[in-house]
Amino acid sequence: MQSEDIVYGPHSVADALDAGRAKRLWIVDTVDRGKASQIREKLAQQAESTGIPVERVKRSYLDSRMGRANHQGIAAKVSPFPYTDFDDWLEKNPPPAQCLVIVLDGVQDPGNLGHILRQAAGFSAHGVIIPERRACGVTPTVEKTSAGYAGRVPVCRVNNLTRAIESLRKIDIWCYAADSSGRISLTETDFPARSAWVVGSEHEGVSRLVMKTCDETVRIPMPGEIESFNVATAAALGMYEYRRKWPDK
Repeated sequence: MQSEDIVYGPHSVADALDAGRAKRLWIVDTVDRGKASQIREKLAQQAESTGIPVERVKRSYLDSRMGRANHQGIAAKVSPFPYTDFDDWLEKNPPPAQCLVIVLDGVQDPGNLGHILRQAAGFSAHGVIIPERRACGVTPTVEKTSAGYAGRVPVCRVNNLTRAIESLRKIDIWCYAADSSGRISLTETDFPARSAWVVGSEHEGVSRLVMKTCDETVRIPMPGEIESFNVATAAALGMYEYRRKWPDK
């Protein structure tokens, strides 16, 4: 198995099956009939009904090939993650009158990216934009952490993040960059119906150039001693605040 071709865990495998990405399944062969086993069997039946090969193996087989990954007894070989072309996305699926776009400037931890993609799906974001360089892409770990939601929101991978932000601004999407020294507080931010929430990398935050390209900088109030939130938390807080003002899709 090549890790870049494999997703694991029931949620990720279910999403790959629903999206038509699964090419082969490996499922732990066990006499256990608990809930976890029933879920695996259901996924195996779904795969077999569409002609996808299912191989029943011993747990040690998956353990030896997935390393420390928590595969939960099931894995699938899949086609590459289907990134959405940014220009096509704007042209063929233009952001509606009310929309929230999430922009990630250099998020490098797969766990953080997975959590953010799950949050984006939960808050009905219109799309997520990430850079091609110096940032994490959608890996099997990301898909696992997202609990199968990585493919539920369009993910655009661009080679120039500032240019993408400029494109959003040209179609009247107001872009807010999260920064500890932001000019306004998140609780005071008057998100318009068409907004983009921009968060930065785990160590450096939003880059100076990206911040300069945005319309406004926003700080998240933190009365305690900690200077900043984890990037996934900061992303979630911005999404929540937008949805608090605009609860409908």
